[in-house]
Amino acid sequence: MTKRFGIVLVCTAATFSAAAASNRVWFAENFQPGGSNRWENVAFFKPPTDYQMVRDGTNFCVRGVSEQASSAFAVKLDIAPSPKLKLRWRWKILGVAARGSERDLKRFDHAARVFVAFDTFIGPPRTINYSWATDEKPGTALEHPKSGRAQIIVLQSGNTRTNEWITEERDVTADWRRVFGEREMPKLIGLGVMTDSDSTGARLTGYYTDIRLTAE
Repeated sequence: MTKRFGIVLVCTAATFSAAAASNRVWFAENFQPGGSNRWENVAFFKPPTDYQMVRDGTNFCVRGVSEQASSAFAVKLDIAPSPKLKLRWRWKILGVAARGSERDLKRFDHAARVFVAFDTFIGPPRTINYSWATDEKPGTALEHPKSGRAQIIVLQSGNTRTNEWITEERDVTADWRRVFGEREMPKLIGLGVMTDSDSTGARLTGYYTDIRLTAE
């Protein structure tokens, strides 16, 4: 990826101190028509996933459709760490990749993934990836099969809850300590969603909306 995170659009929010981060909304997106142009399709040297802002029933959202494709839909941020930084969103899928895997790079595909990226100064940014896995147990945390700089936390798994909008909320600060083993969390430099199927060749569809970052 180019320009470290590969995103050129800057969030309108400035860098905030942790002391000022009391019950504040640092970032919010619900993909209303004619809304934000902050997001960019970030390709990984492969055909890009098709991301479109659409309406699904009463929900405005971004839909990612992948057919042997791989790219993220992401926004650049500049948000200082907080004692309790929370990420909330809603998502749904139409089905998981039948041969998908969190552990095998040759089968590493997802109908839906949400990630946050951190400024780690040297080398690629570290990321926490919240995934909808094929068969891993929810709550499982493990390294990306290619690099320990990317950590995965499984929130949903399998096809039991397909075609259902599900609300998720995570304490990003606590998750950082859990997966990287460090108390001090760096500032956030990006946030994104990802639907990809370049490994298994499946057709996968994921929907995302109501993304919010808040600090307490």
